[in-house]
Amino acid sequence: MEQVKLKELHMKSRSEAIAFLKKLWNSEHTNCPICGQELEILHKKAKKSDCDWQCKNCGKTYRTINLLNEINDQMPN
Repeated sequence: MEQVKLKELHMKSRSEAIAFLKKLWNSEHTNCPICGQELEILHKKAKKSDCDWQCKNCGKTYRTINLLNEINDQMPN
């Protein structure tokens, strides 16, 4: 599985990107911004962390902490 980078998400603003991450952290049903399929928790069996998500359809992995760091670096306002 390939890790998603912020530029692949095509988010127009910082608030849109943060809202996407908050949905994931709140375990709300969230669709993959790339293909539209529902995202699943990456570590279902361990249940130690809900910070990493995956899309089974396009094979992308969403590591929310890494995405947050990218948002802070690239969208400071």
